[in-house]
Amino acid sequence: MVFNYLKEIRNLYEASSGLLEICFILGNNTCDMDSALSAYLLSIGKNLKDGAITLSKKGKPSINPETKKIYLPVLNIKRGTLHYRIDVKYVFDKFGIDENDFWYISDEEFNPHHLFSYKNNRYIKTSIILVDHTILEQEYLSEYVTGIYDHHLSPSYNNQYKNLNSLNIKYPIGSCSTLILREYFEDDDFPVKIISPVLALTAILLDTKKFKQDFYGVRWVDLDRKVYKKIKKVIKRNEDIKIKMKHYFQEIKDIKHNIDLNLSLGFEALMMKDQKFYNWDKIRVIWSSFQIPFYVIKNKFGDKKILTHYMELYKGKSNQDMKNTFIVTSSSLKNKQKLFTIFNPFKMPFNKGEIQQALIKQLMNYLYSVDINDIIGEHGIPNGEVCHIVTSNIYSRKSFEPVLKIIFSNLRNGK
Repeated sequence: MVFNYLKEIRNLYEASSGLLEICFILGNNTCDMDSALSAYLLSIGKNLKDGAITLSKKGKPSINPETKKIYLPVLNIKRGTLHYRIDVKYVFDKFGIDENDFWYISDEEFNPHHLFSYKNNRYIKTSIILVDHTILEQEYLSEYVTGIYDHHLSPSYNNQYKNLNSLNIKYPIGSCSTLILREYFEDDDFPVKIISPVLALTAILLDTKKFKQDFYGVRWVDLDRKVYKKIKKVIKRNEDIKIKMKHYFQEIKDIKHNIDLNLSLGFEALMMKDQKFYNWDKIRVIWSSFQIPFYVIKNKFGDKKILTHYMELYKGKSNQDMKNTFIVTSSSLKNKQKLFTIFNPFKMPFNKGEIQQALIKQLMNYLYSVDINDIIGEHGIPNGEVCHIVTSNIYSRKSFEPVLKIIFSNLRNGK
C-alpha cells in the first residue's frame, strides 16, 4: 500500500483531539516551484524529525497517532488557482500529489475573523514557518511566525515578527529547497517511500538552469550542486526510478513556457500567477514574472488590455502614491536575453541617460539596451511611460530586484 503523505497527515490533523501544537509551513505568494516544494519538503522533514511520521528499519513510513505536534504545508494562494502555475501542477500530477490535500491561505483556518479555530481541539498552539520569503503579505499572521527559511537578500523582516526564534537564511544560493534538503534529507536514509528524490531535486534543477557555468554565482553556488549530487546518488541506488534528469528538466521547461497554455490563462492570470510586491523605502513595486515573452503577450492582448489592467492596480491611489508605485515585468527573449519593463502612469523618475549609466555601473557588459516610451491610451492620450531594459539572461527577478532597488534609491537621493 502506497503511503500518501498529504492524506495521512490531513487525517491526523482532522482528528486533532490529542494535538498540542500545529505549525503551518507557509510558502510565498507566487507559489512557484521552489516555494511549493520547499513548503512540502520542510513539512516532511519536520514531521520525521519530531516523530509525527516514523520509519521502520526497512524505511516503511507510518503515522504516529500519539504525536503532539504536526507540520502542515500551506500554498500561499487561493484554493483552486494552482493550475495557473502550469509547471507546478504538472509536477504534482506526475508524482501523484493531489493539490486538494494541501492547505491554502484562503482556507478557513486563516480567516482573520475566526483565526485557527480547530473543530476538535480549541487549545492547540499555532505557529508558522515562512519558506522562500521573509516579508509576509498577511500582516495579521505576523505574531505567529517563529521561523524562516529563505535564500533572498531581504533584511527588512527584523522587526516584523516578535516571536521569531529560528532563522535559516543563506544568500546567494540558487534554491530555498537546497537549505531544506541539506538539513533534513542529505543522510543515507532518504525517505524514498514518502517522497521521490527526483521530485525533491526539481526546484534545484530548474532554478540553477542545470548548473550551467554561465549562471554560477548568480543562479547557483557550490552548495546547490553539492546537495544536488548527494540526493542524486539516492536516485542511482534505486533501480526502480526510471526518470532521466535531463529529459525531466526539458519536460517541465517545455510545459512551463508553452505559449498556448500560458495565453489561455488570460492576461490577469498571467500578471498575478507569479507576482511579488516590494517596498523600496517609499516606493511600492508590483513585479510580475512571465514564462513566455512579453511581446507575445502584448501581441495577443494589445496595449489597451494591458493598460486597463495596469490602471486597475492604481485605483483609489492619490497622485503621489501613483507616482511612487511601479509595475515591473520580466520575461525571456531569444539569444539568451532577458526583458524587464517598468511602468508608471505618470513618467519615469529618470531619463534614458540616467538609468542607462546607473545600469552600466551595476551590470557592466550584461546590459544590452535601455529605452523609455510613452504608453498611449484611448484617443491617443499618453497614460504614462514604460522603460524597457534588456539584459543577459543570467538575471532573474531574484538577482535583478536588488539592482533596481539600489538604482532607484541612488537616483532618488541624487547620487
